[in-house]
Amino acid sequence: MIAIFGSIAVAMCVFELIRRRKLREEYALFWLGASVVLLGVSFWRRSIDLAARLVGVAYPPSLLLLVVVVVGFMLAMHYSISLSRLAEQNKRLAQELALLRHEVSMSKPAQPSARTSGI
Repeated sequence: MIAIFGSIAVAMCVFELIRRRKLREEYALFWLGASVVLLGVSFWRRSIDLAARLVGVAYPPSLLLLVVVVVGFMLAMHYSISLSRLAEQNKRLAQELALLRHEVSMSKPAQPSARTSGI
């Protein structure tokens, strides 16, 4: 029962984050899929035993742990790739902004300051 309520709570949390625009749809699909899988495993507890037998794992909860670790690793890798790409884009945008500011400052005629004009 706890697992079922936990799965439903994850799904509700994801929907709330989407509604508040704090979670993008591409990531929401992953989390909704994970909550559906958790809900399915919660209702059909023998699925872990069956999957463990198919893979050849003697202790079914260890298969669940392995799957969680592999998915966590893949998520970390995805976020690392996204972060690297965003850092490169940020650097490129900062360089382009600096070049544009330099061009604007060079194209403006030199304006005398208020102290040198005698005002």
